[in-house]
Amino acid sequence: MADSDLDTELRRAAEQTAESILSAARTDSERVVSETERSVEGIRRERMDHKEAEYGADARRAVAFERHAAMRAVLLSRTRVVDRVLEQAKALLPEAAKTEIYLSTLGAELGEALKFVEEDDALVRCSPTLEPAVRKALCAKPQVQVEPWSEADTGFTVLGAGASVLVDGRLETRIDRLASSLAIEIHARLQEL
Repeated sequence: MADSDLDTELRRAAEQTAESILSAARTDSERVVSETERSVEGIRRERMDHKEAEYGADARRAVAFERHAAMRAVLLSRTRVVDRVLEQAKALLPEAAKTEIYLSTLGAELGEALKFVEEDDALVRCSPTLEPAVRKALCAKPQVQVEPWSEADTGFTVLGAGASVLVDGRLETRIDRLASSLAIEIHARLQEL
């Protein structure tokens, strides 16, 4: 073989080797780029999922906080309505204590209250305006003392011997005892509006 043929053959072999090395490098480079892109996409997706979860949790907390604040405001306003209704009802009690309906049930209410004390030592206190009706209701029980009491705007109180037992039959006290039940009823009616 001549030197020129040998040179040509060596060049061809060198070019083939270089082309083979270059092709392998391109393949490795494409593989590394592809793996890097997948890795970067996985990291990006993971970070995006984490941020979305974080923002979602923040949004849920914000919504829960606002919902709680709104419910609190509604409850406070309803409580104010209940308080105003009860105040207005209490303002009507002095007139209610003078009605025929109340006076007609007074004897039965006094009888129930006297069951808790010994009648011989009982003292019934009532407002001066209610005193005649109380005396009339208790005319069959002369042993029960009746005393006008200016602090009893409505209704009466019954004291046992030595003031050991007190039965409070004042209308204000009844409303106070019924306040929670009345509040539930008022709230229910407010929801109907």
